[in-house]
Amino acid sequence: MSYIKTNKSKKFGGSTVLEEHLLYQGKWSKLVEISYEDEKKQKRKWEGLHRKNDAEAVIIIAKMEPSDRYIIIRQFRPPTNSYLLEFPAGLVDSGETREQTAIRELSEETGYIGEIHKISPRLYSSPGLLSEAVSFAHIQVDESLSENQNPKAKNEPGEFITVFKKSVNEISEFFNQQSSQGIKFDAKLYSFFLALGVL
Repeated sequence: MSYIKTNKSKKFGGSTVLEEHLLYQGKWSKLVEISYEDEKKQKRKWEGLHRKNDAEAVIIIAKMEPSDRYIIIRQFRPPTNSYLLEFPAGLVDSGETREQTAIRELSEETGYIGEIHKISPRLYSSPGLLSEAVSFAHIQVDESLSENQNPKAKNEPGEFITVFKKSVNEISEFFNQQSSQGIKFDAKLYSFFLALGVL
């Protein structure tokens, strides 16, 4: 197994990544052993996971207008052996902007089309393990458009997505009902509504 030089890290406070050793490469991700130097100049090792081609992800917070309902999806996630409630999301394809990815993924997963309202900086959801950067894309979905009257999702093979549309005052009861059926929650979805004070 060869060592892979990395130029991802920037020195801040003295810690820096020195190199990465490929442990395993699968179809969609690779496991690496990271050698790094801490702030006391001690050399240490860490294990991490990179997505193929270091792909970024976009989380889509789609709000319908004028009903003020949010679009939420449910799908099976094999690593958790559970069905999860999530916001629509997807990986940024080569040559795409994050905004283009958000519009495309919303249409593919739910059938709805919308316009970008704002997009967050690149963030990290599980930095102790995963190098993937994620951005929140806030999209407004105009319910009056003919395309949004009877939307048809274009799920990829193996994707079986159920779409829900819920207002803020429905979220607590909806989450409780789903939880009672054994459904789990994506942290980003739960945190969003927790921050709104409805959970």
